[in-house]
Amino acid sequence: MTSDFAALSVGLEVSNRRLVLDTALVAGYVDAVGDRSRIFAPGAKRPAVPPMAVAALGLRGVLDDLGIPEGTVHAGQELEFSGVVHVGDALTCKATVVQNSVRKGSRFVGLRLSVEAGGDREIMSGKSRLVMPA
Repeated sequence: MTSDFAALSVGLEVSNRRLVLDTALVAGYVDAVGDRSRIFAPGAKRPAVPPMAVAALGLRGVLDDLGIPEGTVHAGQELEFSGVVHVGDALTCKATVVQNSVRKGSRFVGLRLSVEAGGDREIMSGKSRLVMPA
């Protein structure tokens, strides 16, 4: 989906996805980033998911929903985690526009991010900023 970024108004929800992190998806993330923390123990009864895996996989859905143009830079993010996610947990990942402005030929889009587990327990919140050609 390609968005008309000029039409993104503050308060608009631009992404709302359900995500279930299975063992293969989490193992792929751990391998791809070389995570050596041992948070993810695939042989455990309910393996924990590395927090940044939740953030990365959730943000991937947001970026897909926005259809960001070539040349976009993910310029910053602030994230806070308030709970543990386990393999198999159903997550709801949402993003809402908090800024949309143009300066010096670049568009700045700020997003509020939220990930809930079980439909009612926020386990991640934060902000992300994208800079793209205007």
